[in-house]
Amino acid sequence: MKKIFFGVAAVCAGALMMTTAGCSSSKNVTKIDLAGEWNIVAVNGEKINVDNMPYIGLDVDGKRIYGNAGCNRMMGGLELDSLKPGVIHFTQVGATRMMCPDMDVETKVLGVLDKVNGYVETPEGIALTDADGKTLMNLEKRQLPEYSVNDLAGEWVISTVNGTELEKQENVPFLAFNIEEKRVHGNASCNVVNGGFMQEEGKENSLKFSQMISTMMACPNMDTERLVLEALNKVASFTLDQDKSKLSLLDENGTEVMSLTKNTGEVLSK
Repeated sequence: MKKIFFGVAAVCAGALMMTTAGCSSSKNVTKIDLAGEWNIVAVNGEKINVDNMPYIGLDVDGKRIYGNAGCNRMMGGLELDSLKPGVIHFTQVGATRMMCPDMDVETKVLGVLDKVNGYVETPEGIALTDADGKTLMNLEKRQLPEYSVNDLAGEWVISTVNGTELEKQENVPFLAFNIEEKRVHGNASCNVVNGGFMQEEGKENSLKFSQMISTMMACPNMDTERLVLEALNKVASFTLDQDKSKLSLLDENGTEVMSLTKNTGEVLSK
């Protein structure tokens, strides 16, 4: 009986050692390792080499994704399986609808996101894989550009609202920031708008507009103006691209409600 007992104990101990070794050698990335923003450096094994690299942000706590596919902002849901480490799915992936000269990179990026089923660690970062374990996308940690509200000084032309590109207007919709006075001035496509802005202490990218007022002219089409004013009331933060020429205004959930481009042409403020 003793021999049988020790034999069983030895088998159990061996199994435990094998299990422990297997766990310690696993290359699956833990949940916390995923959080943050990642440059998309390759899709289906093809390296991406462009000035403004596409990137994806993985908001694990918020269960969402965001980022830029190469031209347009993208967003969607994120699902992790707590019982199956290394399993991930993206849901309801969408993107804004601006047209850019080269949409090739964007088409490739958006074309694989709905196929993602897993993730593994790589020497450079993370690989997103399909259900068969084939690498769909290679990611490397993104170094966030340093910016502050001071970088908002000047005029910004409103390009999109809630992901939809604005139609050409007689009056160019824009915002102009006066940093010293913490004031904002602009045009919502028909009426002039004025107001203030503020930030939460300790949050460099927070932004909230206050006491926004507008003139009361009537124009043939007020739809654009209504959308612009509604979006401004939702703004809670902002982001800038790497060369600080494109501004995104985000709501409290981190969803882009307005995108703007730095005005380098004729002065719009009158």
